[in-house]
Amino acid sequence: MKKLYSLIAVAMFSVAAIAQTTVLSDDFASASAGDNTSTNNNSMAWPGDANFPDGGLVKAFQAGGAVKLGTGSLVGSITSKALDFSADGGLFKVSFDVKGWSVVEGDITVTVSGLAPQTVTYTATRTDAFQTKTVSFTGGTAGSTVTIATTAKRAFIDNVKVITDPVVLAVGDVNATKANLVKNTVVANNIIFAAKAKVQVINANGQVVKTASVDENTSLEVSGLPKGMYLVTGNINGQPVSQKIIKK
Repeated sequence: MKKLYSLIAVAMFSVAAIAQTTVLSDDFASASAGDNTSTNNNSMAWPGDANFPDGGLVKAFQAGGAVKLGTGSLVGSITSKALDFSADGGLFKVSFDVKGWSVVEGDITVTVSGLAPQTVTYTATRTDAFQTKTVSFTGGTAGSTVTIATTAKRAFIDNVKVITDPVVLAVGDVNATKANLVKNTVVANNIIFAAKAKVQVINANGQVVKTASVDENTSLEVSGLPKGMYLVTGNINGQPVSQKIIKK
């Protein structure tokens, strides 16, 4: 069944060629002192930059063009300036490079204002190359900050990027018949249906988050779903129909 959902995601969320928007990009060039390959020479505090102001730094140190978060006994974190994630249905991704100390001392958490934190695991240590990690979020809003933090002691972080993650139905998709299934394309609390059908609501990761049997002019309550873009799929008169909606 999981494989089927993945196929649905590929088919329904095939994207047209559009540009993603870079909201933040930082290679920590200003953290040039020290290095990120040894256990010493990285204790000089990093004063921050335009993307990560000083007020949002906790135990952040310069490490040869990267930042070291944490100490031998304390966790560390960096928090970004306020960012606007309200575009593109509130979908965005945070990526960064990471490696640990002599051993991996703990996971990394990525926290965005008002959204559930995500935990990232990794295996690289200080003598290894950095590993690139990416986490996806839905429900972004304006005025949000991004915090990257250690959960135990030390880790090196580099090349933080935050980009919007728009989902656009490709040309030749089911837009011609979308009005036969759903009446409202921007949804606050309820999806209103234009036909009788067994329907599924699928998020941008291809996961079915709601199923129901509906009739014409009835509604399906979705107030508990995160903000973002979804597909509503169903079968009307033997024909598969789907429609893209935005949950606000």
